[in-house]
Amino acid sequence: MKRILVLVNNLNQASFRLRVAAIKPLLAERGFDFQIHLRPKGFLAGFKLRQILKTAAEYHAVLLQRKFLSPADASLLRRHARRILYDIDDALMFHNRQVGRISRWRTQRRFLATARIVDHVAAGNEYLAEIFRQQGCRASVVPTVIDACRYQIKAHGPTPTPRLVWIGSRSTLPYLQSFLPAIEQAAHEVPGLRLLTIADVTVNSDVIAVEHEPWTETGEAAALCRGDIGIAPTPSDPWTMGKCGFKILQYMASGLPVIASPVGANAQIVLDGETGFLPRELSDWPGAINKLARDAELRARMGISARRHVEIAYSLERAADQWAELLSGD
Repeated sequence: MKRILVLVNNLNQASFRLRVAAIKPLLAERGFDFQIHLRPKGFLAGFKLRQILKTAAEYHAVLLQRKFLSPADASLLRRHARRILYDIDDALMFHNRQVGRISRWRTQRRFLATARIVDHVAAGNEYLAEIFRQQGCRASVVPTVIDACRYQIKAHGPTPTPRLVWIGSRSTLPYLQSFLPAIEQAAHEVPGLRLLTIADVTVNSDVIAVEHEPWTETGEAAALCRGDIGIAPTPSDPWTMGKCGFKILQYMASGLPVIASPVGANAQIVLDGETGFLPRELSDWPGAINKLARDAELRARMGISARRHVEIAYSLERAADQWAELLSGD
């Protein structure tokens, strides 16, 4: 059994749950024992972190999840670790999410210091992988995956109230709001069109009926099946290009066709014309919505293809195989 030191920031963070905790049992079957350490916080956090880093020699490899190290801590880890891997699924090197400004501290010191010591980067999409490659790192795309068995499959049929469904949070609500005019235009063209939001917050509209379902981990699968079409409106900027499309995987696992902006991993996950549509311009969204909202057979056909696609290309087993190969590398 190969012991792996995993250093994480937050055990409740979606990134940890989806990219580490979910595959831990499968990697145990493949001979890897994940020893997970929560990054110290508060008084003496720096001292406690350095004590953990000094134990790296006791492990086959070290996996850093998401966060960058200071130059001193990076140097310390490199002296003790046999092999260092870095996992990332967000464009953390960008300080300003709107314009992609690079933080001097994070990029020039922490990002560069971490990039210099890692042996391999597991990036959630090609955009993130390329950022590290430009720093001379070896990087592979290891997409965020999903346990499709957790999700009910939508039974599509004709309906007088076709529902668009959006799952998200307060941090991503502005994306939905910025696309709301296009969604409202579609509502003028499709009688009965509704918008279902599954989140901690929602939007208001005088044009389209908005239904809201507060998000819970136990209730999200059933809530998704209330919808007919999953939507992932996403503006394009240096921050969003690092997004890895988990909400799209959720829609597809639920047997829903998807309409998504071709930003970040979205363009790789959605097979345009087969599992959904990838409208490039805001003006293309009403037409895509109209087409799916009016055609139950098309929704059913795309939904079946979507579910099959995530089962094959975005399964936990596939991710575990990728990680086993990376962790076994020389």
